[in-house]
Amino acid sequence: MAKPGKSITVHMIGNAHIDPVWLWRAEEGFHVVRETCRAALDRMEETVGFIFCRSSAATYQWLEEREPELFERIRQRVAEGRWCIVGGWWEQPDCNIPCGESFVRQALYGKRYFQQKFGVDVRVGYNVDSFGHAGTLPQIVKGCGLDYYVFFRPGPHEKALPAGLFQWQAPDGTSVLACRPPHHYCCGPDDLADRIRTAAEQAPLGLPHVMCFYGVGDHGGGPTKANIASILAIAADPEAPNAVFSTPQAFFEAAESAFVVPRSRGLQEPPEGRTTNVPVVADELQHHARGCYSVVSDIKRMNHECEELLLAAERFAAIATAAFGAEPQQATLSKAWETVLFHQFHDVLAGTSIPEAYDDVWPLLEGVQETAMRVIRESLEVWGRHIDTTRGMSPVTFFNPLGFDREDVIEVEPQEDAPRQVFFDEMGQEVPTQRADGHLVFRVRVRSLGFTCYHLSTEHEPQEVATGLAVTPTSLENALVRIELEPANGLLWGLWDKRRAPIRRIGPIGRIATNLLAGPGAALVVLRDMSDTWSHGVAAFRDELGRFEPVGPPEIIESGPVRAAIRVRSRWGDSTAEQTFYLYDGLARIDACLVVNWAEKHKMLKLAFPTAIESPVATFEVPYGCITRPTNGEEQPIQRWMDLSGTIGGQPAGLALINDGKYGADVLGSEMRLSLLRSPIYAFHDPRKPEPGVEYQYTDQGEHVIRYRLVPHAGKGDNQLFRDGKVECPLFPAVVREAQSLNVPVFFRFEGVQDGSISSFGSAVEVKPDNLLLTALKKAEDGDDLIARFVETAGRETQGRVDLHFAQAAWTGRVRPFEIKTLRFDLDARSAREVDMIERDIRDP
Repeated sequence: MAKPGKSITVHMIGNAHIDPVWLWRAEEGFHVVRETCRAALDRMEETVGFIFCRSSAATYQWLEEREPELFERIRQRVAEGRWCIVGGWWEQPDCNIPCGESFVRQALYGKRYFQQKFGVDVRVGYNVDSFGHAGTLPQIVKGCGLDYYVFFRPGPHEKALPAGLFQWQAPDGTSVLACRPPHHYCCGPDDLADRIRTAAEQAPLGLPHVMCFYGVGDHGGGPTKANIASILAIAADPEAPNAVFSTPQAFFEAAESAFVVPRSRGLQEPPEGRTTNVPVVADELQHHARGCYSVVSDIKRMNHECEELLLAAERFAAIATAAFGAEPQQATLSKAWETVLFHQFHDVLAGTSIPEAYDDVWPLLEGVQETAMRVIRESLEVWGRHIDTTRGMSPVTFFNPLGFDREDVIEVEPQEDAPRQVFFDEMGQEVPTQRADGHLVFRVRVRSLGFTCYHLSTEHEPQEVATGLAVTPTSLENALVRIELEPANGLLWGLWDKRRAPIRRIGPIGRIATNLLAGPGAALVVLRDMSDTWSHGVAAFRDELGRFEPVGPPEIIESGPVRAAIRVRSRWGDSTAEQTFYLYDGLARIDACLVVNWAEKHKMLKLAFPTAIESPVATFEVPYGCITRPTNGEEQPIQRWMDLSGTIGGQPAGLALINDGKYGADVLGSEMRLSLLRSPIYAFHDPRKPEPGVEYQYTDQGEHVIRYRLVPHAGKGDNQLFRDGKVECPLFPAVVREAQSLNVPVFFRFEGVQDGSISSFGSAVEVKPDNLLLTALKKAEDGDDLIARFVETAGRETQGRVDLHFAQAAWTGRVRPFEIKTLRFDLDARSAREVDMIERDIRDP
């Protein structure tokens, strides 16, 4: 190969990737950040032209609060153009596990911080060490004012790409110019000559430009004197590549000068002498370290709970402030978000840090939960004071934080011990009620982001209620679905959607045709897992050691007019499990609560559902969207749901498996498996091997409570989206709503009897039609406006409508397939306009 010489400009990106938490705690991470930034400033004093790049607003805030003089030196270098701020996010998070709205908040709080403190509008997305990147991120990145994206993982051995520079396109068609540079983001402390030359040889797409990252990461202090000297020597060598101190943005802008790169969803006509041959990658950037989807499950569950509580608190607080004059809570909630976003850092949320680091995390995230619950209580108290509760005694008001009407089963602890306790709904109709574990259990209907007032009577004799539920120790059935358990092992052997095919009994044991299951379902499968914490080099977990075996027969634990439940106990090795299946009158879903006491090491636990679905299409929720993937048994990142759709006996059929905080799964053929727990050694990286006689700490030990939901449906006959004969990603609105309902409760409070200013039931905010899902309602970061965000979930262009009923304000407009749309409501003018995701007016493409 001919030497590229000065015809190739190598953009030298000085950086020091620092894990603020990993094999050390956050306090040590602060010291590393401080000393590395100080070293970078010293290199600037020594070398004219040296440029240093750094991301992560959270660590700048550390310096601002604890090292103000150092922070001021950085501000000066930023103003000179010598210190380049990249990323624009609060931290470099895991890019699979946070919910879609968390990625928006990473940019909202990160970019606002950099704009306020440095006057910089960051344009380069930067997640160089994250373990894979969801395919929906381009829309979020672009919607947050970032035009470019740089990453390193997955590497070339893990993900083939058409070139190191490409247009990365989201399902809605939005794209950003993305780059996977040669080499690694960090290097050793010595000479870089070979590194620079080989980078030049890998310039993408025949461009005369390429990026080459350098600098010693973590405790290494960033670019060294030797690094810098070798760059200057190469620059002075007439036969060597043209090495220059540079920034990612300078590289991307140079690339754009050579190619016409689309800044919107359509290509423009290329000017003379330039072409548009930048390849398009309309796919997720996976996979790296697949064990990270499930290891240290407690951090993933706590992050998930914090996300959902903060989003609910924001919605309720926004309404309490705008409609009833409550004190704004946005500043409090923003600080809580910053705590969550920091701990979404990839080595924390992915589960690869030391146990002592997590000891620091738990109280901080518990504080976030307490803050969110306090805001919810105070907001609902303000709201509740205005509701008319005069229809009866002992009013109880229910509040729905979700943006659609819902009907759910609620458990309420009675305020007094009375033999007769009956609920009446907002229309004065008696509500069927049963007792379970000291609680009253009943159905409640609540409008979209709304409320309803029921009344509890201790004087009325409950009426006899006809129920559609039937329960035996091995079966649950209502008018819509039926499940049966094997008496010998307590596993599901049958699940029937009675809406999709006629009930037809055959044989002496009364089996029903069109069973959705092809084998024992809800099986707890134990797998050998000798991989490291990350599961480096592992694509699938298939080495089965055994399955949990029953301890006693299934037993009925509830039987009433509202719900029925069967419990199964089992064990494997030193671990035990208790699985309770719930079925409700009139609802086509099966809920389960699984309590596992896990005591295994170097093993993995999965929940398996072998289905009878033919020609299956596997779909997985990802942040702000979904993706279809091969049914090849490989481990995949998911969010709240996974789905298998196809046919059974030529008829459309499908089954969705929804969960409340698990992020790994696989589908092999027609079998779905949800990854529950992994127990490698904490923060144990290949090529290390366990040493005899050394006592290690293992992950995921102890008790875990896991809730999941099974939703049978009509499969691709109703739900799949076809374009040009190709199956596109189906985001089933009904499944998405079931997932939100499982994960976000209806809140309630006991009220006094009062003649309020608003009716006893209603909706504050409504989004129509059903394929539009409200994801955020919050006070604007600036001013008194409200921000509403929603996503299109069915892959079809839609005429949408958003009503803020309490303010008599509305918006109508076109929504693209899979579009995430953000609106800013001026409540005084009763009007709304579209803004970008960080609440700025949308700039022209």
